[in-house]
Amino acid sequence: MTYSRVDGLQLSDQPEVWIAYGRAVFKAELHRITNFIAGIVAPHAKRAPEDEWARLVLDQLGGVKATLEVLTRMER
Repeated sequence: MTYSRVDGLQLSDQPEVWIAYGRAVFKAELHRITNFIAGIVAPHAKRAPEDEWARLVLDQLGGVKATLEVLTRMER
């Protein structure tokens, strides 16, 4: 991606650049979600296993994490 005041954000004309950028974003988000699950939500769920919110977050973020893992590995 490039940025200029006149044109704003612009993508390259080469699709492989878009794919690499997308994968980098997915990888960064995967890292953030993995850390959030391990550092915040999992300990919460362990200390309060009856907490519906913690279980829901673990279930939902587990699905997001699995999707991001696939997207970071996919071949074109």
